[in-house]
Amino acid sequence: MSIEASLVWQTGQASHCDRLLLADAAYLADGRWARAAEQARGGGVVELDAAPWLQPAGQALADLPLNQFRLPSPPIAGRYYPRMAFASLAQSPRDMRPAQLLEVGEQMLRVDPNHPLAGVAVRLRFHEQPLQPTRGVRMIELFDGPGMQTPAPSAATYLRTPGLTRQDAEADAAFYARPRLTHHLDAVCRAEIAALHGRFLQPGQRVLDLMSSWVSHLPATPADLQVAGLGMNAAELQANPRLTERVVRDLNLDARLPWPDAHFDVVLCSASIEYLLDPQAVIAQARRVLKPGGRFIVTFSDRWFPTKAIQVWSELHPFERLGMVLTLLRDAGFADLHSETRRGLQRPPDDKYIEQRLYSDPLFAAWGMA
Repeated sequence: MSIEASLVWQTGQASHCDRLLLADAAYLADGRWARAAEQARGGGVVELDAAPWLQPAGQALADLPLNQFRLPSPPIAGRYYPRMAFASLAQSPRDMRPAQLLEVGEQMLRVDPNHPLAGVAVRLRFHEQPLQPTRGVRMIELFDGPGMQTPAPSAATYLRTPGLTRQDAEADAAFYARPRLTHHLDAVCRAEIAALHGRFLQPGQRVLDLMSSWVSHLPATPADLQVAGLGMNAAELQANPRLTERVVRDLNLDARLPWPDAHFDVVLCSASIEYLLDPQAVIAQARRVLKPGGRFIVTFSDRWFPTKAIQVWSELHPFERLGMVLTLLRDAGFADLHSETRRGLQRPPDDKYIEQRLYSDPLFAAWGMA
């Protein structure tokens, strides 16, 4: 049994849970962590106020000359940037701590240098999990990223030219013409996605697997789901044993979904949202085909086809990507928004990438209710 640490917090628009599985040695870096982890042994949940580790906090907003912005792309209000992007904020050439750019004027920038969760009521929880953690993961990594998934005031924060362009602008039909009957995420991450989906599935439900392939990331039960798969390759869809309906369609050419209103109980989109040229139109269609109270669940990791993903995806911090998805869900009319992450799990020893990364592909998930 290992101890998992998590941050739990809420804003007016969404609730959030960020989870990190750690080896026992990671808690020894701080006596408060060590005591809480020991108390959590045996199945209990121990809580601490996370504020001491959500630093920096209490710093004044910084007004900086526009020429202090060091990145080649234009600065965008609402986005997070590493401190190294601002000359006078960086404490080293590789200072990666996030700072939020609040305003962009003709000559000045206004920047919030505080931790994204500074001043937010955040609970730090410890509880046991029957999983193997990755060696070398530090507790401090739990606080690196959370907060940046807070929904932005407008989707324009993310979706603007050239953010929706791609390296490979050729038609998707050619790229996806050859079947790829291979897994793009490791087995642990795939199991985590299936378990997450299982929390929302009931026997006999209608499920839409959006941008589907030969695997739908579903748990073994319930086995009587009616699963429609919409994807780019007929052979991949035909190889998917969970599908009861198969539709080949390029959503970048036609975002319309060929089902009536209020048809599905759950819509899934796994490891694919980053390829949509008009995600707003597709998400609006997902809400249309969902029954009232149905869920749209978006999951992704830190691996994708870089030439086919929209440019902004590679520019964003992984937690900012969650913020983009939550913003799109909110703007499409989804309610009861939630984000969840899970990091620090051990990669399967027989995985072909085990020499490159010991940790499992991290899970990032966001969902909302129609």
